[in-house]
Amino acid sequence: MANIKKLQNCTVVVGDLIITLLERTKPKDFRDISFPKLKEVTGFMVVYRVSGLESLGDLFPNLARIRGNTLLYNYALIVYDMPRLREIGFYNLLKIDRGGVIIWGGKLTCFIDSIDWNVIAPKSRHVLSIPDKGTRCMFVCTCTRNAVSNRCWNNKKCQRFLEGPDAEDCDVNCFGCRKTNPKSCTLCRNYTINNTCVNRCPNNTIILTESNYCVTIDECKHLNRFEFNNTCVEKCPNNYEMVTIGRDTSCKPCVNCDKTCKSLIIQTLASIQATEKCVYVNGSLTIHVRSVPGAMDELRYYLKNIKEVSGYILIYGSISVTSLDFLSSLKSIKGNTLLNGKYSLVVYDMQNLQMLFSDNVTKKLKINKGSMRFYRNPILCMSQIEKLKPLFPVAPNEIDLPQGLNGYSGGCKEINLGLKINVKNQTFAVATFDGETGTDVFYTILYIEISHDTKVPIGPEACSESEWNAISVSYSSNRLIEVPLHSLRPASMYAVCIEKYEPSTRHLARSAIVNFTTPPGKPEPPFITELVASSSDVVVVRWVDHKNYERHITRYELDVYLIEKNQNHINTRDYCQNYNDIDEIDYSRHAKVMRPPRNYGKGCESMCGILSSFTFGAMVDEYFDICNSIKGCEKEVDRPKVDYIKGLLKTVSLDITAPRKVYQIGGLAPFRDYRFHLRACIKDLCSRSAREVVRTLRLENIDIASITFTSAEENGLIVVNWDPPAISNGVILSYTVEICPDNNLNDMSHLLPQVMCVFGNETSLTVKSHKANIYLIRVCTTTLAYSYVCNNWTKVMVIQQNYLSIWIGGVVFGILLCVISIKFGWHWKQTTIKSDDIPLVDATSANRNESEPPAIMMSDFMPLYSIDFGHSE
Repeated sequence: MANIKKLQNCTVVVGDLIITLLERTKPKDFRDISFPKLKEVTGFMVVYRVSGLESLGDLFPNLARIRGNTLLYNYALIVYDMPRLREIGFYNLLKIDRGGVIIWGGKLTCFIDSIDWNVIAPKSRHVLSIPDKGTRCMFVCTCTRNAVSNRCWNNKKCQRFLEGPDAEDCDVNCFGCRKTNPKSCTLCRNYTINNTCVNRCPNNTIILTESNYCVTIDECKHLNRFEFNNTCVEKCPNNYEMVTIGRDTSCKPCVNCDKTCKSLIIQTLASIQATEKCVYVNGSLTIHVRSVPGAMDELRYYLKNIKEVSGYILIYGSISVTSLDFLSSLKSIKGNTLLNGKYSLVVYDMQNLQMLFSDNVTKKLKINKGSMRFYRNPILCMSQIEKLKPLFPVAPNEIDLPQGLNGYSGGCKEINLGLKINVKNQTFAVATFDGETGTDVFYTILYIEISHDTKVPIGPEACSESEWNAISVSYSSNRLIEVPLHSLRPASMYAVCIEKYEPSTRHLARSAIVNFTTPPGKPEPPFITELVASSSDVVVVRWVDHKNYERHITRYELDVYLIEKNQNHINTRDYCQNYNDIDEIDYSRHAKVMRPPRNYGKGCESMCGILSSFTFGAMVDEYFDICNSIKGCEKEVDRPKVDYIKGLLKTVSLDITAPRKVYQIGGLAPFRDYRFHLRACIKDLCSRSAREVVRTLRLENIDIASITFTSAEENGLIVVNWDPPAISNGVILSYTVEICPDNNLNDMSHLLPQVMCVFGNETSLTVKSHKANIYLIRVCTTTLAYSYVCNNWTKVMVIQQNYLSIWIGGVVFGILLCVISIKFGWHWKQTTIKSDDIPLVDATSANRNESEPPAIMMSDFMPLYSIDFGHSE
């Protein structure tokens, strides 16, 4: 227990972490022990016979990476023989770079198969135990609705993912991060310094190659390493030797300092890695790696430096090995020691071996002694073996190369039967070839669907694989034989060959492979990988095509429909009384991210594009329905015309030219559901629709009603009219009118408003409130996006009743006065018109008394003019 406490304050274990043989410990011994700072192990990790440990996660809660730079056999994580272990619990473990996993805990260990170890340690082999039948491990993960990613470490912690639809939305420099902070990285993609991720190490630091940490030279020396070429290394690379000058250690180039290794027996990834610096093998080289995943890549990397083997080379029983090209530098097999005193090269029981050394190696290879032996190599053709015969001083005999024990499953002898394929339609073709008329000959047509992007040509050996379809040809007297090929797939590529078998001689031969492609016809629908509302009025859609049809697609049809809500249906539910029925915002409605099937193109696995900045938690729905005839959606409706509602897009149909596979639609209504129909077309022939619905994001400060009229009477009767918002976040569920009656409105904190709620289709309210002189009134809107958005308070003054009659009387008097004035003015105007005729005789002069003149004369107002009456002639 004292040694394990040395891990305190460790962030990275440079090397291997081995915790073993603590058999006397009890659970209480580990209750107060934890190493939360440890994040990484550069080598392998082994936990073996630690009796008191119940959860590895409690001991290392933040362990995120095991690099596997060194392996124990083929494995980077080994948990074995742990009697009290209840769970692994590494809920922050994201990545095992190299090597597999062995979990053989004990009878009590649960949550072993609830983790997808292939995601953590891909391309590796895993050995996992099954819990004892008496153990209660019947826990079900409840992390997501997707069965593929519904994985958990226990009933509280879900498995984290670096890729796929459940990948964490993190900064570009991160592998994994905190949900609350995308820049708080769990692991770094490039380099790490002081728990910070950087693209390159600062100038005053060097790179610790095992972990890509940036360290100072002093820190490097503390790890018993030294600086070379701006890196912190433990040993010098090939063609360099270590030198010490004073206290400093470094590397310098050397001549003829290649490493010489003793006999090598390669069986595991660890033993492959041990040969990295071997250039000369002083002894024999034996390779027996069985079915280790990734063995070919490891062999090519670590055995590439071997130039000479002084003894013999033995290769057998290695299922993963398909070629001997990993010995790319081999120049000499001396044969100083021979296998069974005779052979310098022996290859047998190699089920998948098809190629021997590369042509470059074969031309320059020197073999000083011995012979060769090849047997039980089913798909290794004799033509390959024949290339090596001249290199051996002792020619192999029939025992060394037994007849029929090499290439017997591959049909290495190629025959020419004039195979031709006549494609009739999308699902039917006819194969024709020239056959023999003899009855003791049997033919078989072998065909298989292959990928359009197959770069490696399929040889006749591949015809023996089980996935090939076989059609036996009956005896025919006709020399030209026709064989129909039914049930083909449209827009698919097929490989075809003919197998000829003669029972009398047991001779098997096959023709060369002929490839053909069926016409596309009506394409398969595209698969939408991302449907994301990036704002309140913009939606981004991305898609991939079926691999077989992708090269034929010429255009796409995208139809967008606004899903309108019927206000009458909304009013069937009383949102005033059942306000709790208003659903919380479901962010999954705003983004749909789907993983495409295998027969479709690769989607954006790293959540690229608009998703990199999208709200966390919105990308939860991986299911996407491609319309099919079973659901009755084979029938397509007419394409919509461009239509707008209140200036916002209602329907639109778009034609998109291939190969474009992303489109952004703008001008949409906020917080509304839109249905997308996407079709792939080959000229005028289009697929069924891929369909999905997405909701735009909400827009702030738009769900505000406008008060148009208010009145308040002395008896408390209040009338309020308003106009609904010009644009709202979805349908309006209800309005709430708040009325605050008070004569002192300086302090609003003490006011408790009177609240009245009406349906969303109403725009007026008459209500009786408490008597007051002044009222404050506002209208609040409830929509799908916001539960309560209010306008500003409107101040309403009460009109007193005694003033009301005076006010009405004044209005009436004013109207009468206006009428009288108009009449008087009209009369005066008429009078003015008549006075234009000047009277010659004053009609009233007879009734006047001639006396003193009046006090006021007309001449006081206007001048007098004399009129000269002329005398008539």
